[in-house]
Amino acid sequence: MKRILLPLLICFQLSFAQGQADKLFTPEELKADADYYFKTLYSNHPDPYYYYSLTEFEDKKDKIYAQLNKPLTREQFANTIGEINSYVDGHSSIHIYYLSFGNVVKNDLLLGKINLFPIVKIKDDKLFLADDLKNNITEINGIMVSEILSDCRKYFNWKLPDKPNDCWIESWLPFLFHYKYKFTPPYQVKFRNSNKIKTIEKISLDEFLQQVFGGPVVDARGIRKNNVDSMGVYSYRIYPACSAAVFYINTFNNRYKDKFDNTLKKFITEVNNSSIKYIFYDLSKNDGGQCGGYDALDIIKHDTVYFKRTEIERHDGFNKKSNINDIVLTPNFDKNIPSDRKLFVFQTSSTKSRGDYFCRIVAENKLGVLVGEDTGEPTVAFSWCLFYTMPNSKIDFSIATTLIDFSHYFNSETLKPDIYWDIHNSREFTEKELNDIINYYKKNVQTK
Repeated sequence: MKRILLPLLICFQLSFAQGQADKLFTPEELKADADYYFKTLYSNHPDPYYYYSLTEFEDKKDKIYAQLNKPLTREQFANTIGEINSYVDGHSSIHIYYLSFGNVVKNDLLLGKINLFPIVKIKDDKLFLADDLKNNITEINGIMVSEILSDCRKYFNWKLPDKPNDCWIESWLPFLFHYKYKFTPPYQVKFRNSNKIKTIEKISLDEFLQQVFGGPVVDARGIRKNNVDSMGVYSYRIYPACSAAVFYINTFNNRYKDKFDNTLKKFITEVNNSSIKYIFYDLSKNDGGQCGGYDALDIIKHDTVYFKRTEIERHDGFNKKSNINDIVLTPNFDKNIPSDRKLFVFQTSSTKSRGDYFCRIVAENKLGVLVGEDTGEPTVAFSWCLFYTMPNSKIDFSIATTLIDFSHYFNSETLKPDIYWDIHNSREFTEKELNDIINYYKKNVQTK
């Protein structure tokens, strides 16, 4: 169960060598790749027509094939067949916006050398700089923002929740600007409240990942950095004065499971030795993964912990429906755990897949308080995806094999928090911020 690793998904697919970028694929090669994709989708997905009818889906497919009557470059083909993403779920997507850093070690395609447009936010279908939400952008380098957003939206399924889609677009737009629109810095930007053109400076890819994902995420070899001076993949801070501690959990990817387990072990030991009363898990940027991180819940006293859902699994060409009530943790009786310890979990629309499931386990088992905004994973979602590569263009795609349904336990479109709170920060939480949440909880939630 893995939503494509967010820091990789946000980039255009440039994993091929630079010299191959302009290679043309014949119509026969393109149609063979399209055939492979759709055959794989029909064979492995529980319900390809879940969001659109068979007629609507096949009409879209026919329009894609109609464009494969002439030679196309890999990028042109990706942009063409990628429109099918607007008809499927987030785990079943053609990876047209993804850069495999592991293969990009030449030219200027390094973290510090890719220059990007600054962080943006979407609000009410308008585009803003993240540090100026009062004056929306209407034009960038001579192109209307409305045209850019319309172009970008072709690759998103708008029968899924709008806010998570906007969150994805915010992450992708700087790369869309860079790779498709070829915007180069300094950027010439026009704002709604002014006819004057303002010059906006660039940020590096490394800076972008720092701000959006809480640390330098990967180096030029595709290896996630362990930067002790930033939040990185996993880190924590303890504030004895207010008896609070925060653990930053940015992914549940199996690749980093050993680091997660080791960091968690140290964190639990230190907070127990200091009898810390308030524990915060920050999953606000958690992009999912294969491991669930359930051992992190042993930081509080609990009875049996369940993971409840309904599943429709595609296996050997058939669908099998099951009501699942997995036991993920047995009761713990650690005497080092303060009996009045409270768990808070930060979530946002960037909390997806396994991150969302972790939060649902906390909510269903009444293990703590969810803080932030609705998560980015629907209550009824496709997951447990498999990965494939098209034979000719080598474009990657994933196919979900299971429908996960939490609607028997949650009646909202996505998982709602117990406390709505603005936690869209790209830095560490301060002691004061954590203390403000604790005091709000005591005053407005605990007393109910």
